[in-house]
Amino acid sequence: AIGLGVDPITAVKVACHNAARYFLLNNRGAIAPGYLADFVVIDNWENFEIEMVYKKGKLMYDGVLRDFDTPEIDPYLVKRAHDTFHVAPLSAADFTDKRPHAVIGMVPGEIVSEDAGYADHIDLEQDILKIAVIERHKNTHHIGLGYIKGYGLKSGAVATSISHDSHNIIVVGANEEDMAAAVNRVVELGGGIVVMDDGKVLGELQLQIAGIMSEAPLIEVNEALENAKEQAFKLGVSRGVDPFMTLSFMALTVIPTLRLTTRGVFDVINQRYV
Repeated sequence: AIGLGVDPITAVKVACHNAARYFLLNNRGAIAPGYLADFVVIDNWENFEIEMVYKKGKLMYDGVLRDFDTPEIDPYLVKRAHDTFHVAPLSAADFTDKRPHAVIGMVPGEIVSEDAGYADHIDLEQDILKIAVIERHKNTHHIGLGYIKGYGLKSGAVATSISHDSHNIIVVGANEEDMAAAVNRVVELGGGIVVMDDGKVLGELQLQIAGIMSEAPLIEVNEALENAKEQAFKLGVSRGVDPFMTLSFMALTVIPTLRLTTRGVFDVINQRYV
């Protein structure tokens, strides 16, 4: 903004003070009595190179970064963040239903879906797999069932607790036994991504913070994630599909056309269960 001619004081005020006022951060956004002394010292308006950083009035950086303590977190919040799975152990029977359910048709390269009709059983030759969403916060035992076409899985099951926006557990499987085993493993981990086949875990990533974040270092998380992806691909998931990202959006009931909730398949366009 400054480079385009805006007065420097106005530009900085917009970025700091105005933004803080808008979001009701009443002790931030200015250097004045009653405000946290969080600010930087720059060289000039043109380069904006940071020379010093102050945090709560303490110099933290002037070419050398000072050591700082890890922020304290309320133990109650730590417990709440690590105790978010309240699901009784599941079995294949929980995913068995001979009634027809709508088929969510995946669209290559997209997170939107299409109505692919109905099915009453898994059909690997037609790439029709079972998909389920399991309520995991209140132990209601609510499980929504449906079918999905285009995922490509030929064996086993893939489950994840990243499932926008409620972050229930979502699982796709070529058989009900592995679906139950994958979900049970996600619960055992306290959240995560699991690739299961014939009752054996082939790949997994633990996400123990609310079921959506990991405490492990980035490199370890990435290695576990990439291994789980590769194991999913080996089980037949289409290479053009992100095995986990795709699933994470299948329960988001604002994206057309069909989505899955704990109550079953939902038609987003017509706002009704099908």
